[in-house]
Amino acid sequence: MEEVSYLEVLEGDAVHARHRLERFPVTVGRGYDNDIILDDPKVSASHLRVERREEDGALVVRDVGSRNGTFRVEPWARLAELVLEDDARVAVGDTVLRFRTRTHAVEPTLLTAVPVAPRARIFERSFAFPAALAMAVVAFLLYEYLTSFRKTDWGALAVAVFAPVFLAFAWTSVWSVSSRVARRRFFFGAHGAIASVAMMGLLVIPLGLTLVTYALSLGSWVRWLYLLGYLGWMGAVLFWHLRYVTRWEPRRLAAVLAVILVSFGALTQADSLLGEEHFSPWLPFERTLLPPTFQMVPAKSVDAFFEGTNGLQDEVDALVKP
Repeated sequence: MEEVSYLEVLEGDAVHARHRLERFPVTVGRGYDNDIILDDPKVSASHLRVERREEDGALVVRDVGSRNGTFRVEPWARLAELVLEDDARVAVGDTVLRFRTRTHAVEPTLLTAVPVAPRARIFERSFAFPAALAMAVVAFLLYEYLTSFRKTDWGALAVAVFAPVFLAFAWTSVWSVSSRVARRRFFFGAHGAIASVAMMGLLVIPLGLTLVTYALSLGSWVRWLYLLGYLGWMGAVLFWHLRYVTRWEPRRLAAVLAVILVSFGALTQADSLLGEEHFSPWLPFERTLLPPTFQMVPAKSVDAFFEGTNGLQDEVDALVKP
């Protein structure tokens, strides 16, 4: 069997660093006197050592008294010594180490879809986060001002300014920490730009759908349009956040998100789909006032509305009968 020649530091399923093993013993730990230094606070200063066993010349990894121990990954078990074979994996702290031979087979080469110079995504531009956040703040401020029919409430306007800023930074911090854990980079600006655009969608989507519903005089089924709009927007936001957290291919990521969103949408509509929707005292009418010139399809007339209520009394009587 060929001797192990490389030690790889994994980042999820991807390789974060690769070290060639030429002289033994090789020491691994957080201290600067090691041959391989790991940036993991749960790894001891001197954690493990890779050495050649005298009796048979086999390479073994030995824990050298680390505080949190060394573990074999498959099957999971704490170890003091492990004979190294191709593709062997051990866990130290939050870090996984993989050992491979020089002739280990690699995946087939992927073809470049578009052989052009790579360009940074717009979310990664230096101006993206502040510009998107500024637009979100202006959008919330205008929405609060234009939808208030009372005397100007400066407190509400101040909340409309500070609330999106606070939400954007809180939202961005969570995703940035996730990126740091998964990919060892925060991508703070990119996550901030995505979060700001996502908040603007919370205002634009209902306004746009309300305008379409009013202009086309759509019926009660319009709630499904709202559901599709929100699920689509949620999927787009999660897709771009996860692009900076995972290393999945876009198609695989989109497929997983589609399954999650369809499941989520089905759960939120379970009551109505199963015919067990609970009674609500709220009337489902639109409270947004729009000018009549926006209406392209005539709405239902008053006579048509009352004709549709002819059987309502019979339905109510049937419900109250014992």
